[in-house]
Amino acid sequence: MSEKFVRPEDYSPTEAMVIYAARFLKNFDGKRGLIGTGLPLVATQLAKMLYCPNMITFLETGQADANPQELPISIMDSRLTFGSSWQMGDPEGLFPLSRNEIDFGFIGGAQIDKYGNVNSTFVGDDYNKPTKRLAGTAGAVDIGVFAKTTVTLMAHQKRRVVEMVDYLTTPGWMVKKWPEGHLVRREELGMKGGPSTFVSTLGVMKFDDETKEMYVDKVFPGISVADIKANTGFDIDVERATQSDPILLEEVRILREEIDPLNIYRMR
Repeated sequence: MSEKFVRPEDYSPTEAMVIYAARFLKNFDGKRGLIGTGLPLVATQLAKMLYCPNMITFLETGQADANPQELPISIMDSRLTFGSSWQMGDPEGLFPLSRNEIDFGFIGGAQIDKYGNVNSTFVGDDYNKPTKRLAGTAGAVDIGVFAKTTVTLMAHQKRRVVEMVDYLTTPGWMVKKWPEGHLVRREELGMKGGPSTFVSTLGVMKFDDETKEMYVDKVFPGISVADIKANTGFDIDVERATQSDPILLEEVRILREEIDPLNIYRMR
């Protein structure tokens, strides 16, 4: 293997997820994105350094065109204000969504289902007695409803990639209509946009134009379609899967030495 490439055993699954997400974001150079904190922000910073310097980022806490030089440790970290064109509050951070000014939303979560619905609220069968209470929605509902498309970043595990999320925080393509409880297409509820891509620690997933169900688009080096099927909570389509290009040494170097040198997000 050429020296410019890195062997799969020399980087972690989380690093792979962040790097391939950064590559995908090159599609949004010059576009406006509302970015969730955590690993989506890490991938965005890497993308801006390598692939899409003209991407304009908004944060739900009110920063426009933010360009933090150090990774924030929380959504309220003042590092998020560095380089921003303006700093307002939470409502102002989300207003561009409702004005149809955001080209894509980039979020994480605890669960994603085959229709791209995301759960970041709780795990379990009972909202009042959850197995695990999570951070909650923040701007995830607004992003899923109003962004022109949504990209999701999440570890690929059977308990996370499920048939149907325990709780719908961010709407995907098919959602339960209240109070009837049956699934309907998002446009029947007046929602535009919809999820386009799910980047995991194993590969890149997209959604079928007709059925709106998730399928495997790219498989990462060192990963097989059998690995993805074994770690998915439903029978995912792998027939269209192709192999991703190898990870570059420069991508790993920048991620480790310039983006997160202190390993705050424990990617390695």
